[in-house]
Amino acid sequence: MPRQATPMITSIENFIEMVRADSTSWNPMEPKWFRGEPRSLTPLLPTLYREGLATFENPLLQMFRSRASGYHDVVPDVERTDQWLFLARHAGVPTRLLDWTEGALIGLHFALQENEKEPVVWMLNPLEMNRLSTPSDPAMLPDPNRIREFPLPWHDPDPDPPPWFPRVRPRAATNPAFENLRGAWEQDQHGGDLPVAIYPTYVHPRLRAQRACFTIHGKRKEGLNSLVPDTLLKRYDIDPARRKSILKDLSFLGVTDSVAFPDLDGLAKELKARFLK
Repeated sequence: MPRQATPMITSIENFIEMVRADSTSWNPMEPKWFRGEPRSLTPLLPTLYREGLATFENPLLQMFRSRASGYHDVVPDVERTDQWLFLARHAGVPTRLLDWTEGALIGLHFALQENEKEPVVWMLNPLEMNRLSTPSDPAMLPDPNRIREFPLPWHDPDPDPPPWFPRVRPRAATNPAFENLRGAWEQDQHGGDLPVAIYPTYVHPRLRAQRACFTIHGKRKEGLNSLVPDTLLKRYDIDPARRKSILKDLSFLGVTDSVAFPDLDGLAKELKARFLK
């Protein structure tokens, strides 16, 4: 079923009003995630699948892990495959991760970056999406007296035995985040069908600055808009004609390139935009 069209967003105030209205039925104590991207025929699809590189997922990750220490002062331990996946994504390597942020205005900032594209912001209810991904997990069932938590992508509740000691029983209940992440390194031999929302380890300053979070795809290689119902995923189309005025207001509110990208590249981009005006 196609998603209902939303009114065109023309200002920051307009955007915040829509976000508030659309999330009224969501638990106000639980996070909302945002993603800005240009309108496309493949919305909410990780770069790995959008660019037809799924076949090369493992070689990409292995080569990045083997060479990254020559280009970056601090890299994760070689066995921390979760942290390597986070670092690879923020370095620009195509992965099965989809970038999100906890900040609505940061998501809006990213949506407005490509001048030739029509900007779109998505809002996700990540914990409710995880409940769909783990329907048998009692910890994900709604309980007003319980704080729901995100799965730890590095935690394997039922590790495989050593090669010399065969498994004598079926694998117990699994951690869907760990299984989807494991699928990235083991050519989809593991993983569930649906994506899972996870918080990353901040292995790069940009992750912290952007209040980054991720969804990690499983075996179904479709955009989130095809996998998640309208009740948990909202879309906001931004009026391209208002791009400059909204960016100016975002700058006034402290959301700029050097904030989202706290390095020399971010500072240079911000200064160029300022003086080109």
